[in-house]
Amino acid sequence: MKPLKASFTALLCLFLLMPLPPSFAQFPPPPATATIAFDFRQFAPYAPDFVSPWTTLGYEIGSFHTNYAGFERVLRDYAARSERLRVFERGRTEEHRTLYTLVISAPKNLARLEAIKADAARLADPRQLSDEAAEPLIQNLPIIVWLAYSIHGNESAAFEAMLEVLYTLVASQHPTITELLDQTVVVINPCQNPDGHERFVTWYNAVGMGRPEPFAIEHREPWSIYGRLNHYLFDLNRDLVIASQIESQSAMQAFLEWHPQVCADHHGQTVNYFFPPAALPINPNLDRGQSDKWLEIFGRGNAAAFDRHGWQYYVRDVFDLFYPGYWDSWSSLNGATGMTYETDGGGWKGLNWRRDDESILTLRDGIARHFTASLATLQTAATHRVERLRDYRAFFVRSIAEGRQGPLQCVVFPPEGDAGRRQRLVEALLHQGVEIQMAKAPFTLKAVHDYFGGVQPTREFPAGTLMVTFDQPRGRMARALLEPDTRQDQAFIERQLEKARRNTKRGPNAPKEETEFYDITAWSLPLALDVPAYWAGSRPTVQTTPVTSVVPPMPQPPPPAKTAYVFGYTSDAEAKLALRLLQEGYRLATAVRPLRAGERTYPRGSFILRTERNPETLHTRLPLLASECGVEVQSINSAYTDTGITGVGSEGVYTLRPPRIAVIAQEGVSQTSYGALWFMLSRDIGLEFTPITVETFLDLRLSEFNVLILPDGSPGAYRRAFGKEGIERLKLWCREGGTLICFGGAAAFAAHKDVDLTSARLVGEEGEKDEKDSQSPMPSDKPGAASDEAAGAPETGSTPARYREPGRKKTTARESQKTVEPTADAATSPDAGLGKEPLPLPGAIFRAVVNREHFLTFSHEQAELPVLLTQRFFRPSKTGTNVLTIENPKPLSGFVWEGNTERFVRQTAPVIEEQIGSGHVVLFADDPHYRGIWHAQRRLFLNGLIFGPTITFSTGLR
Repeated sequence: MKPLKASFTALLCLFLLMPLPPSFAQFPPPPATATIAFDFRQFAPYAPDFVSPWTTLGYEIGSFHTNYAGFERVLRDYAARSERLRVFERGRTEEHRTLYTLVISAPKNLARLEAIKADAARLADPRQLSDEAAEPLIQNLPIIVWLAYSIHGNESAAFEAMLEVLYTLVASQHPTITELLDQTVVVINPCQNPDGHERFVTWYNAVGMGRPEPFAIEHREPWSIYGRLNHYLFDLNRDLVIASQIESQSAMQAFLEWHPQVCADHHGQTVNYFFPPAALPINPNLDRGQSDKWLEIFGRGNAAAFDRHGWQYYVRDVFDLFYPGYWDSWSSLNGATGMTYETDGGGWKGLNWRRDDESILTLRDGIARHFTASLATLQTAATHRVERLRDYRAFFVRSIAEGRQGPLQCVVFPPEGDAGRRQRLVEALLHQGVEIQMAKAPFTLKAVHDYFGGVQPTREFPAGTLMVTFDQPRGRMARALLEPDTRQDQAFIERQLEKARRNTKRGPNAPKEETEFYDITAWSLPLALDVPAYWAGSRPTVQTTPVTSVVPPMPQPPPPAKTAYVFGYTSDAEAKLALRLLQEGYRLATAVRPLRAGERTYPRGSFILRTERNPETLHTRLPLLASECGVEVQSINSAYTDTGITGVGSEGVYTLRPPRIAVIAQEGVSQTSYGALWFMLSRDIGLEFTPITVETFLDLRLSEFNVLILPDGSPGAYRRAFGKEGIERLKLWCREGGTLICFGGAAAFAAHKDVDLTSARLVGEEGEKDEKDSQSPMPSDKPGAASDEAAGAPETGSTPARYREPGRKKTTARESQKTVEPTADAATSPDAGLGKEPLPLPGAIFRAVVNREHFLTFSHEQAELPVLLTQRFFRPSKTGTNVLTIENPKPLSGFVWEGNTERFVRQTAPVIEEQIGSGHVVLFADDPHYRGIWHAQRRLFLNGLIFGPTITFSTGLR
């Protein structure tokens, strides 16, 4: 035995002396590169009264992340000294940080700043300026350039570059800068997302060591830090469609006030620098001739500046101009040359980042590239000042002319449906600068189309109808937001179809080509908000009055009631009032059948406050809440019903249990899904909830909460978090009266065969295979993507993402996708064999049939609702209720895969409810609050909160 033991010892020693494999060994230092340190002082000399930001802050550029207070310290110093700088405050964030607009120009321009703004406004409205008067104005007007930084708070190189640009423009005495400022007015949005930026830099400065390894902790933001998003976890570079956030609203107002001709929005982090020309698709409402021309001019200007340093960059790839909620496409639709700039260094790559070739990329590198692009943009704008100003005016001239042509010339909104949603649509359009008119008298339109595909030869509309005609300066923007569907470049669509065809020929384990859809392809506001609207190829001939603000009518307060107070249920406002009353402890009841009270008939789901069962404070508190919510409440002085079987004291009236709501918030949950829910509950409804982790839920008493919401997220992450025992506890909680509400990926978790909270199954995965987490393309604010972004690139291959260079798409590989209407029946389509499983959609809108016999559809009397679908379709439940069902597979809006989508989406159920004991499981195939844009399913969700804890089989609704 001794020789064997000695041999083993020798082998062990030899093994220990062997070099470790690369995954365990300390990486060798990278070879030296030939790059020369960038000179940030190339525009010397600088005025001696000004010191650089880094002198004030006490560290070298790119060696530490600057917080917002540090920026304000520098700004105050410059504002006190500079004759080139004006500082405007335009609001405060949710975390009480001031939002600024900085205006920099030559003193002679600042002296006539108001006149410059007025002249730019005249250029943007050709109705106020003749061709003859325009040319002298153009010759003398400086060009206005909007430079925006750090809309995603963790794209930190942009914030640091802004400081250096600010210093250069206020302090440099170099002829290049002084001549540039003579020709330009530079409007800087210094930080579009101060709250997200502060979260990120505070965390990074605390943990960062400057380690370049991609797996180092400083490159992996925790779930609760993720600085890309604002306070409410909204992606502000997607919010411009609905303008729900204060940061968006204030920036849009400032942009429309200054009328810039050029807009550059600074982002990160890509493999190499990106600047336009943009990738396909391009929004068809843009003037393609102008857009292509100017993106090429500015692209070549940036290229010349970058080529002087030998820097890598790319154009015409990844970053498109299709979705109107990006700052580049939004500003382009407002007449500017809108551009996205993406730098490589900084952000989640930290102070140092090891590339795939072992070279090191630094935060300083990322700052240098953004600084160079900013200055190159200003120089290009100054060089082409007169020509760009002419084309800026021409954009609006053509916008008005095109609005008088074609099949879509106006959209009208009669006073129907939910008044609050109509008001929300008006607010969104006013934020865009769109002109809205109200008819003073009835009028008739011919060939009127609704948004569900119906056509009427003529239709009469009453006085009070709102209308948007497209023969106005913001007509292109208005059309982009209101048209039923937005078509894409055919060449782009064909390229995606070719990729899909090739993918079908590859084996199940072979790598697949990614499609190039960068974002959703359907957002039509009348559909998203579920507002009755009609469009036509002519414009109304009726006297109108402009709508410049939204002042909702104030309901009359109800007189004191002897028997009860009653309010109907037809709108979001009434759901809000019901939830506020329940939250404040008032005893609220509902009628599950049509209600007759006070000689009026109320729809099913209407609400009753019985005076004998509530405190005296009800008489004073209810009018205040009703006024705040905009709800008309009726006083009832007798329980007697003159007709019908259901009155305020009938058997069909049930007392509602107040919802005690918990929401899962942890790794694996989409931050944007959680954020949209948070914003809706807190700001729109005023309802309290408790964010918890799965671990916390499993440790709580089952009676602590009666509603649990699982936002969109990774199905696998939910399964791992709950585990087998946790899933059984979840079922027990439901059986004892809990209402579980699941969005998107959480619904897929509930439908998984090993979870079995519903008999519904995902199409293509009905018990056959496990859903592969993080494999399907989806937008950055789709299931689980946000937390994956914080960790780096997605795991799309065999190598874990944390050890690889992230993909080129800055939102990782999860992109959403869009629009081509199927033109052939699926059976005869040339792409009828396009896959044996459903292909993920880049956000398309379908019509769903409403089951009006279920409590989730209380307040919905229409036969159909629009629904947004992306990557998951659910087979109908065999044991529960299919609340919404897709019967017509043709989309209302957005891209679908011909020969694939129609086959798989037909007879699927976007909303499902399962009864489990005394509780419920409610599944939404997609996030019902998506980006704050989507309201069409809002009351279905709110009904789960209002009625879920109370209504069971005993109500007789089934």
